[in-house]
Amino acid sequence: MSIEIWLNGRFVPYEEASIPIDDRGFQFSESVYEVIHVYAGRPFEMQRHMRRLKTGLDALGIDLEMSMEELAGKSMEVVRHNKLEDAMIYIQVTTGAAPRTHLRPKELRPNLIVIASPASPVSNEWPDSGINCVTVSDDRWAGCYIKTTMLLPNTMAKRSAVAAGYSDAIFVRDGYAVESTASNLFAVFEAVLWTTPASNYILRGITREVVLEIAHELGIQVNEAPIPTHKLFMANELFVTGSGVELVSIASVDGKQIGAGRPGPVIGRLREAFRRRTRAQ
Repeated sequence: MSIEIWLNGRFVPYEEASIPIDDRGFQFSESVYEVIHVYAGRPFEMQRHMRRLKTGLDALGIDLEMSMEELAGKSMEVVRHNKLEDAMIYIQVTTGAAPRTHLRPKELRPNLIVIASPASPVSNEWPDSGINCVTVSDDRWAGCYIKTTMLLPNTMAKRSAVAAGYSDAIFVRDGYAVESTASNLFAVFEAVLWTTPASNYILRGITREVVLEIAHELGIQVNEAPIPTHKLFMANELFVTGSGVELVSIASVDGKQIGAGRPGPVIGRLREAFRRRTRAQ
């Protein structure tokens, strides 16, 4: 991978970058991250991403000693340094390195990593016909609103879903569909757009926020309400949203076809408007 990353204040070749083995992000998942899509040299919703990162930093008690504005500027410097136009920025901040003990020392210096890599075309990531999902029990913790690297339940659910022939998994908590392993969930019932309301049990996706704004602009009725699992199979359309995938239709859940089994008119309108916005920044 012939790029240079920004690690604790200096550019380092990707292959040579390292952090101490006793970094608490590695030992205890004491770290938060963000992924920002850059379109034609322009970051999409950078300020919202920085606000969410600040929420995570505050939750973990990390003092980065630089403002979110400075970090945003440095992230774009990494993009330009690697001569990229369409890119994905990955930012990770850990609480730092120290001898392994549950209580971390005071005034520990955080480790900060910024990586900019080429962005793959979204259409190459997912089939236009839609993906097939399976429902799984949500056994994650109650702090899902923090974008932490503690993603073991997510990766386990994803791996199990793919091994069973599905594209992804949808988490179900107390009889309600919550979100997928890495994306927010939307459903369409009789032209009304539903999505799980923001709470500590979902990641408050930036793309989710933008899609809700676009829906209001297009005059699409929105209902931010819990989605009972049994209602998934009654939906006219289902789709997920995320910074990397944008909007992706769900063709089936648990082997049962959703709607017509292909992208419907609501996701079509939202996806078109979303892509116009990403290209008109």
